[in-house]
Amino acid sequence: MKLIFDVSVLAWSVRSNKAKTGIFRVIENLLFQLLRDKEIELYLSSIHGNILDLKTYLKNSNIQISDDRLLVSKSANRFKDKLFQIYFWLYQQLDLKNYPRVSAVLLFLYSFSRFFLSLIGLYGYFYPIPKRFLTDSFVFHSTFLPIPKYIQTSKINKVVTIYDLISIKYPEFFVGNKDDVVWKLIRDINPETKIITISDYSKKDLLSAELGLLDHQITVTPLAASKFFYQVESKDQLSKDLNQFHLSFGEYILSVATLEPRKNLKSTIRAFLQLPSLKSNSNLKLVLLGGKGWGENFEDIAGEFPALFQERILFLGFVPDEQLSSIYSGAKFFVYLSFYEGFGLPPLEAMQCGLPVLVSNVSSLPEVVGEAGLYANPYDLNSIIAGMENLLNDNDLRSSFSRRALERAKLFTWERTAKLTKETYFNFSANENII
Repeated sequence: MKLIFDVSVLAWSVRSNKAKTGIFRVIENLLFQLLRDKEIELYLSSIHGNILDLKTYLKNSNIQISDDRLLVSKSANRFKDKLFQIYFWLYQQLDLKNYPRVSAVLLFLYSFSRFFLSLIGLYGYFYPIPKRFLTDSFVFHSTFLPIPKYIQTSKINKVVTIYDLISIKYPEFFVGNKDDVVWKLIRDINPETKIITISDYSKKDLLSAELGLLDHQITVTPLAASKFFYQVESKDQLSKDLNQFHLSFGEYILSVATLEPRKNLKSTIRAFLQLPSLKSNSNLKLVLLGGKGWGENFEDIAGEFPALFQERILFLGFVPDEQLSSIYSGAKFFVYLSFYEGFGLPPLEAMQCGLPVLVSNVSSLPEVVGEAGLYANPYDLNSIIAGMENLLNDNDLRSSFSRRALERAKLFTWERTAKLTKETYFNFSANENII
């Protein structure tokens, strides 16, 4: 089977570690599985046009792929990449299907930039996938971005991944017009397009949102934690890694999330600082690991609990993948009290490291954690405090959930995710050309 797999998102990580989000990990791990599959003739594309960054990512990741399998402009350079990405940004701002709402200035800039870029030789950026590939003998999988019009209108079989509807259901959790990416992706879907989503909850959202999507179009492919997340048992390794961050084994509660309102970190911090057992656990800290997002500052909490906040709350920011397992393994337990998730990879990563978890009782998280963790209402501070207290003070409960977590995590593998994804590719049953 011939597959064109878009990896634009992976190239973003070359410029910023902030790009190594859950979506990045999904695409990267799925790519690793597809590269091993002998039944798939794999081609890579970058519809975002970040070509040199993509080549850098492939080199840094030791991914070897021949030039004829890399469907990008052959005349790429850094200047052209940058110009095309400005054009791509303009395109994302426009609602070209609803002209009365389009800003005249933006429309002029978009039209002029397209004309100018064509003049200076960026035609290959607009149409990087040659026509001979845009037939019904190929499958094109957009892993995040809206599909360009020239691909939409071609005969190629199309698959899109929609991770969640957070930006549509809860726009207050997003800044600017990030929801345009999801809207444009969904709006251009036709009945023949196959849709992949990552949880039953996300599928339910897609079907209940009155977007004209059909049940048979949507396949659920649950995710998995990367294999480099494991329970670190070596005391020497734990000590070495934890010392770099001034952490001590068993003396911190861990949360891993981008610092943004949806992750409910303010309630997490408030609950921790109000724990009745905090005084008797004089060295206990709350460690927050993750990059800065938007709209989240904790000055009000710091002002309310000045001494405690400074002594007990530790922001680690970005941590290299090689040290994450030790940080997970060294924690007392893990908390993840997000208001909404499409799946929820961090709790699964924690479980794969043998860590007891306290998670929200909403959205997709019960699907992931099952009976292997403790739940709290993310909108109820007392519920969060009670959950933390239970795990903090009951050694037997922590041990029980640790064992259950390890067993539960074994149910989620990237091999299974890839198998279900591959079945979607082969599900264009009316077309025998793709086999």
